[in-house]
Amino acid sequence: MIPLPSELAARLAAGGREVTLVVVRLAALGDILRTLPAVRLLRGGAPQVRIVWVADDRWADVLEGHSDLAQVVRFPRRATDRLRASPAGWPRLSGPLRRFVSELRDATRATPHAAVIDFHGNLRSGLIGAASGARVRLGFEGHQQKEGNRLLTTHRVPVGERRESRIDRNLRLVRALGFPTAPLPAGGLPIRQADEARAAGIVRDSFGEGSSCAVISPGASARQAYKKPPSGLLAAAARTLADRGTGSLVVWGPGEEDDARRVVDLAPGACRLAPPTDLPTLTALLRHARLFVGGDTGPLHLACAVSCPVVAIYGPTDPVVNAPWGVPHAAVFPPERAYVGIPRVDRVAGGFEGIDERQVAEAVDLVVNAPRQAR
Repeated sequence: MIPLPSELAARLAAGGREVTLVVVRLAALGDILRTLPAVRLLRGGAPQVRIVWVADDRWADVLEGHSDLAQVVRFPRRATDRLRASPAGWPRLSGPLRRFVSELRDATRATPHAAVIDFHGNLRSGLIGAASGARVRLGFEGHQQKEGNRLLTTHRVPVGERRESRIDRNLRLVRALGFPTAPLPAGGLPIRQADEARAAGIVRDSFGEGSSCAVISPGASARQAYKKPPSGLLAAAARTLADRGTGSLVVWGPGEEDDARRVVDLAPGACRLAPPTDLPTLTALLRHARLFVGGDTGPLHLACAVSCPVVAIYGPTDPVVNAPWGVPHAAVFPPERAYVGIPRVDRVAGGFEGIDERQVAEAVDLVVNAPRQAR
């Protein structure tokens, strides 16, 4: 436990009344979702605390309406990226940044006591923490922070192993405040009735009334296309599931339709192509799916957040650092690969070479009939 100012420490120990905790985890989807269990444990340890989350505007929607959050403050990432792309836009950068800092400070000052919990650990998150005006800013030490973040935090958690899961890394900050870190909660994501209804309609139209299905996700963002598993491996999962009596829905987002169609073409009759699926609908689909199969991308961690069993296929990313959490799961990765937990090193060490369809089929068999945990 890290020593904090006596008044703040006493209030947190007594339930967090009149305390605001400003959580900074800006992006991306998978990292935000892997921070949710830690934030929910903060709420469990201090039930009266006011929790404010700072996230990039492009990801903030996934947090809106969460029962453990008092407020989501959106960093204007879209506007700042657009304006800084050209020297002509630089003079106008101050406008959205000033409005953001004003909202952030108002949120921080809503109670007499406040602290920042910096789960992100880079220069931008450190500057945001400092801009909040909170005098206590908890972050990481050593290789778990970068870009000088440690110079902008006031209290730092000792470094963990390189190959420590992101979930366990985040729990270090919870433990530093003296709160329990078990049992690990699910994400607690809110799901609207309209999204539940749309997801149910997609499954009904694809497989018939009263059916359940698995979800296969072949895509990744353009920047992280190297995380996409080969289509043949995903098709092998669909065929295995079909042999066990479960159909698969192949989901896709913007720019991913070709990837999805390749999987369907390689497993004719075993899976169906989903209509374009936005994040709220995907969340509802996963909440009721028998299994998720995909690479180390946001949808994998979304499945974990809603307690959907997972078969995760890893190539250039570490299966320990990026492990599924809180659900029955199996990780498939090249058996001879020596991961080191440093993303740039693991990425150049190789892709999905060495993984065969038999490994994927065995992983599906291992997980699909495991008891689903009620969380």
